Amino acid sequence: MFSVDASNRSAYYRYQARLFYEAALAADDVIGGWPGYEIAAPPPVMTLCAHAIELSLKAYLLENGIDENIVRNFSHNLVGCWDKCVEVGADPGLLDRKILAVVCDLLKSHRLRYGDKSKKGEVPVFSSLCSLVEACLVLCRAPTTLDILST
Repeated sequence: MFSVDASNRSAYYRYQARLFYEAALAADDVIGGWPGYEIAAPPPVMTLCAHAIELSLKAYLLENGIDENIVRNFSHNLVGCWDKCVEVGADPGLLDRKILAVVCDLLKSHRLRYGDKSKKGEVPVFSSLCSLVEACLVLCRAPTTLDILST
């Protein structure tokens, strides 16, 4: 059985972030063309992307010496987590903060689960959401699918 502890938690988060994103892409391939999802991703796809973002940011923080208890206390606060990433060296221009704030609001408030709009604005279009996730995966040095499949 695979075990996670302080010595491998950031690697685990990076791996899981990639898995969440790949699952989101696969799910969007199946249901993204259904009526009503012509632009925005279906809520389950957005949820998977939000978790990929969260784990990527947390992996980056752990890799940059931030205590695990501090990292966990961010919970689903993606904006707060991102601000801490910038504080420890991430390029502030890497992520679209407006889209991140919308995703954060949807995740923290459980509005995604219930189909409600974000208080921060509209639901992000799928391509912008993907760009945000991909930037987070690069930031934390998440493995590529080729890396995973070749091990």
